[in-house]
Amino acid sequence: MSALVEPRQKGPETTTPGLRPVPTRQGGLGRLPFMLILAGVLVAGLVGLLMLQTRVQEQSFDVRQLQTKATELSYRQAQLEADVQQKATPAEIARQATALGMVPNPYAVYIDVRTGSVVGTQKAVRGNEVPYLTYRSPAQKAADAQAAAPAPLPAQPGDSTPQGTNQ
Repeated sequence: MSALVEPRQKGPETTTPGLRPVPTRQGGLGRLPFMLILAGVLVAGLVGLLMLQTRVQEQSFDVRQLQTKATELSYRQAQLEADVQQKATPAEIARQATALGMVPNPYAVYIDVRTGSVVGTQKAVRGNEVPYLTYRSPAQKAADAQAAAPAPLPAQPGDSTPQGTNQ
């Protein structure tokens, strides 16, 4: 065969419908309603973002206040612990016991917790049995030093010359 077009042979004719125009679409959203919906979504998103940012800032302020309070409380706790440690020292306990009128007792008596029996003999003390163990407060030490110091002699007539005289 050649490249020439061959005449078409006529065969039985079939009736097929030809092309026809597609009808235009009725209904649906136009441009204006779509833009209004898009603008509404955008405004709602911005308002939500603004509210979220405001809430985050409020919570940040609360966190900062709570952290400040926690720091103050930790300083207070450290101060109280230092006070407890200072008051638990043997010297402070001895000072408080002396202030209450307690004296050291060299005749110790113990209670056996398992049996409930008393080990040792109870003996009353006067307070001068162990003089080197008593604690003296700074006020007591000052009073003792003042009592031990010699009193100044009273002034005698003629010990000093009057001021303001040129003789």
